[in-house]
Amino acid sequence: MAIEKTTPASGLSKRGKPLASTSARVDMDLFFEAAQNLYDPKENPEGYFTLNVAENALMIPMMKERMDAILQQGEIPEWAFQYTDPNGHPEVREAVAQFMEKYLCKCPIAADSIAFSAGAAATIEVSTFMLADEGDVVVIPAPAYPMYTNDVGLKSGLQRYDLQTHYHPADHGAISPLTTAHLDTAWADINSKGQAFKILLLTSPDNPTGCMYSQKQLEEIAQWCVAHEVHLVVSEIYGLSLVNIEEDQIRADYTKATVPHSFAQIMAELQSDYLHLWYALSKDFAISGFRFGIVHSLNEAFLKGFGNVNIPHMVSNLAQWVIGELMKDQDFLERYIASNKAQLTESYKAVVRALNDMEVPYVPSRGSLFVWADFSKYLKSDSKKGQEDLWMDLYTNTGILLTPGTGFQHEKFGVFRIVYTTVPLSHLKVALDRLGDFFQGQ
Repeated sequence: MAIEKTTPASGLSKRGKPLASTSARVDMDLFFEAAQNLYDPKENPEGYFTLNVAENALMIPMMKERMDAILQQGEIPEWAFQYTDPNGHPEVREAVAQFMEKYLCKCPIAADSIAFSAGAAATIEVSTFMLADEGDVVVIPAPAYPMYTNDVGLKSGLQRYDLQTHYHPADHGAISPLTTAHLDTAWADINSKGQAFKILLLTSPDNPTGCMYSQKQLEEIAQWCVAHEVHLVVSEIYGLSLVNIEEDQIRADYTKATVPHSFAQIMAELQSDYLHLWYALSKDFAISGFRFGIVHSLNEAFLKGFGNVNIPHMVSNLAQWVIGELMKDQDFLERYIASNKAQLTESYKAVVRALNDMEVPYVPSRGSLFVWADFSKYLKSDSKKGQEDLWMDLYTNTGILLTPGTGFQHEKFGVFRIVYTTVPLSHLKVALDRLGDFFQGQ
């Protein structure tokens, strides 16, 4: 006798079914399509440019050479084959803390104040699980990284609130426009809905704008958060991917307030359980595949709980050992950081030059791997559909894949993120020529 099925053929949970039928981000399917047909000046001159995924391919050759040497010349320690502290092996935490203290934070960082997780996304997921309850709200100034929605929501069950601080990118500047007045407005709005504003998430340099938060801003925002018992988390994942703003071509875009200032210094000053910093090696060090995320906090209870939740997300011991050896090589770190800044700056200047030629507004990027550019004057309709049509028209006719404003949750249509580090500078210039030719014909 046949048994009638009453469950879906897939057998998935209510959580699993929608995940099986959707993409993690709007441009993911096109990325995999374009990646099969990439531009090459000799082999495939009509190929595609994937200027949508924030990877630093410019620095992979230099990093690969050093990693190869570590693996060939070093001897893997016995501890790498065994279980270790879920927050990271003590020796590696010490090496990473010293690196952060000298290069990123410029202030004392204790090894027991940091923990490792398997990439930036895992660090976000575990942190937010510890800092807020299901249904609580994470406030993020818009526009902001699309994947934050999944990172804070899929497992921790937190709600994303996109705080609008401006409309036109041309009104933005190299310093974030966020103020405590914006936070007061968000606080009132969220409370009126019966929800709890539990976390404020900032990224500096920002994704997608590349802007910074000034020291004064960070101090005022931190004090507001401590007073309201809101956890302030600052991601400095692009903290060492900085543009040289002294270059003649771009100097006028910046002010003295754009001096980088790590949030760790304010944490050290205020000594609050409500202040935290995220970092990862994926962007600055071009090793997104190594899955190495870091959280820094002075909240001892948070770090204790982080270790318990983090067990399924631990960084492999082999990756930890390699990173620990890398962090001990001061000569390499100095050369790498300087080379990264030089190459980023040249590619950034190429993009800015092209945008200026097209008279396309953009946010001056102080750091990161991308430019936030406003192509709204080319929209056939000022709508989400108009934006998607322009995006697909550009992709189909030029082979250039950008990330559209959809998902960044900014109110203005027609703004796109251009990642300028996914291809060599010579290839980038070809893409920018195609971009200019395309819009000249509009």
